[in-house]
Amino acid sequence: MHDVLTLKEAAAFLRCSPDTVKRRARAGQLPASKIGRQWRFRRRDLDTWLGAGGLLRQRIEDAGLLAEMEAAKAEVANGRERLVSWEEAKAGLVG
Repeated sequence: MHDVLTLKEAAAFLRCSPDTVKRRARAGQLPASKIGRQWRFRRRDLDTWLGAGGLLRQRIEDAGLLAEMEAAKAEVANGRERLVSWEEAKAGLVG
């Protein structure tokens, strides 16, 4: 097996369409490199990206919400339940 995948190979590895892979690579949502007019993907980068939860986890971390979500989980675990709306979390009103 090759470590560097073509667009079609990456799509097969991720089990989605080549159009989806290309669109996400263009948007910087997938680890990829463009060589000339063709996209290339390292298998281990895609595997790491999947293991980290993919795009959803990346967006949560980028927005700085992951720590707040973990704190809310800890409150629930400690019996101090407080429902937090997504809008409150985004606005940084949790705490």
